[in-house]
Parts: sequence; C-alpha cells; structure tokens
Amino acid sequence: MSFGVRKLVVGCLSVACVGLSVSMAHATGEALAPPAIYTANTWQGKATAVVRVLDRLDAHVELLSVPVGTTAHYKSLDITPGRCLQRPKTLSPDAAGWLELHDTHPDGATFKGWMLAAEPALGVFESAVYDVRMVRCEGNDVAPAAPPLPTPAVPVLAQPSGPDAPAQGESTGEGGQAVPAGGAAPAQGASPAAPEYGGEY
Repeated sequence: MSFGVRKLVVGCLSVACVGLSVSMAHATGEALAPPAIYTANTWQGKATAVVRVLDRLDAHVELLSVPVGTTAHYKSLDITPGRCLQRPKTLSPDAAGWLELHDTHPDGATFKGWMLAAEPALGVFESAVYDVRMVRCEGNDVAPAAPPLPTPAVPVLAQPSGPDAPAQGESTGEGGQAVPAGGAAPAQGASPAAPEYGGEY
C-alpha cells in the first residue's frame, strides 16, 4: 500500500471515529434546564439616585448621589428623586428615576416625571442652563423588591426517531444493520437475489 493511500485510509478512520464519538455524546446527553431570568417588567427599588448635571454656561459636569426622598442643590437647581428603580442582573442594564427638578432662577424650567438611563430622550429637562441625565441607582434595596427567580423546568428529551433508529420488530445486527424479526442478516459480501421480473443488478 502506497504512502498516499495509507494516509487517506488513516484520515477516513479518524473522521469516522470523531463521528462515532459525537453520536455517542448525543446518545448519552442529559437535558438541562434553561437559565433562570426575570420577566421584562421586573424592577428593583434602590435607596439612592445618581444623576449627572451639566451647566451649559461653564461646561461643568457634576455627578450627584441623592437619597430618595431628599433634595440636593446644585447652584440654582433643586433635584428631588421620588423613586429609583433598576433592572435585576438577568435583564439588560437600565435605571429609572422619578425626578422633580426646579431651576430657582426667575422663569426657571421645571420637570416632574420619569427619566431612564438607557433612553434619556424619553424624559427631558427643557432648560437653557442645565442638562440633567439619569445615570444609575445604588444603595440598599427598597420596595419594590424583585421577586425570587423562577425555577425553570427541565425539558423532556424525545426518543430518537429517524432513519438510523431500528424499526419496530427489528433488531440491530453486526455493523449496526437492521435485522428483520423473521430472519437473519444477509452474509457479508453476499449478492442480493435476482429480481422477480428478471434482469441483473
């Protein structure tokens, strides 16, 4: 046997062994439960809201941590967070704050509503002097509390059904060939019988 033919045979045998190991891995696999995640409308209350304030007049940026229910003062701006909610760990990061903003300058802008960290365009403080953005929530957990994570059920694996599975009433002979219930497997290398209508295979 030449070197090239021998290399081809060894390569084919290795591929066959890999395919056999993969099929055995599938045959002996166990069903796993999907990961536990919260529903999309789940929020966890936090005790402190973190907001970023930009003074447009001098381009100064300040990051303020304000406990919920208190009022922080930045120059002429009053900031009062009523609630601060954040997403649980299994969901996309986001924070929502119910903020009351008031610029104490004459005819200063005011704002009262929700601001979202991930979507700042949904709640905008329309001020010519200040730009306020929700950044995150931090501190101790407060109401509303996120419920316990649900325990997903383990799926039931279906029995293999396909061209490789032996049909009912058949057993598996040597080499994985199906053997009819009423007879033995054909001998190795034996040619099939001539068809009834004549002719040759």
